[in-house]
Amino acid sequence: MKIFLIVIAMISYSDQVDLYVIQDPSFTNPQKCVEFVKINNITLIQKAKIEYPDQGIDNIYCISKEKLKNYVSGTEA
Repeated sequence: MKIFLIVIAMISYSDQVDLYVIQDPSFTNPQKCVEFVKINNITLIQKAKIEYPDQGIDNIYCISKEKLKNYVSGTEA
């Protein structure tokens, strides 16, 4: 079963992308994740700004845990 997480990409002033990963809640259906993000986007942005106070938000994604793991480990472009 695939697990989908909320990932917030932060605007970075370096060549790296800072990601804020929210693991709770997690979802087994990508549409449910997207619905949750649409309803709770303000709260999610506020959480990210607490962790990254000097950066803006680039985008919010729902991504499978497996794909995120590959991306972070550098095995996927």
